[in-house]
Amino acid sequence: MRVNNVKHCHNCGAPVTSEICPYCNAATGLDTRFADMEYEVIDCREANMNFWNVIFPMIFAFSFGSVGLFIPFVLMIDDAEVLPIVLFLGMFGLIGLVAFIIGITPVIRHLMIKYRGRDIEATVYGYMDDNILLNGAPAQIVKLLVNTDEGPKFILYQLGDTKQPFKINSKINLQVYKDMFYMPKKKKYYFN
Repeated sequence: MRVNNVKHCHNCGAPVTSEICPYCNAATGLDTRFADMEYEVIDCREANMNFWNVIFPMIFAFSFGSVGLFIPFVLMIDDAEVLPIVLFLGMFGLIGLVAFIIGITPVIRHLMIKYRGRDIEATVYGYMDDNILLNGAPAQIVKLLVNTDEGPKFILYQLGDTKQPFKINSKINLQVYKDMFYMPKKKKYYFN
């Protein structure tokens, strides 16, 4: 005997394969992990700025980079044993440089979107767990439907938070420049 695992819309009863019913436009309750990707997914580079992706790397950049600044002073020493010290300090400087690049990237993206981007509207389709854990809980990715010149497409936007702040099928505003997206934090979008 075969079990029928077809999910039906709570509102109209139609069989559904996505988070929003194509017939009545109601939220179906279908988990995003098991929903069909009805449209192509756009590569999304988020421009969120928060403590963990700007300030925290900059603390490492300053700490490790400042140690790397001692390399010119060590090179002034006329000694054959200076090479291991230079390599050691260079490693700290390299870590500082990488941390600086990680910390400055969201700032550059945010500024590019702010000065060159445009506003678009997106529909919230669902949520998925990210592979990043915050205090032991998975961060959330929101699945958004946007209309592009090539037709409707999905964006998988990393929220960088464990909360699911938007209702399914709600409309939110995004700012976009090329493949960079920014979701302004407006209180009217969030609910408890």
